Amino acid sequence: MFTTRELEILRLISEGHSTEVISNRLNRTTETIKSHRKNIRLKAQECGEDVKSLTVFAIRYVKMLDQTT
Repeated sequence: MFTTRELEILRLISEGHSTEVISNRLNRTTETIKSHRKNIRLKAQECGEDVKSLTVFAIRYVKMLDQTT
């Protein structure tokens, strides 16, 4: 469902990092990270997820991923 980059960004969001910090860490522009955040939100909503807070969604999603591996 999510690309490798989107999963990486989800993990960083779940750790509480801001868009600016994520962009610096991944050596991408803030606009690129904002675009990834938008795509993550859209994909999650298409799958029926309630994504009022991307941070809350990221924490839940990453926790679920960690439990399955």
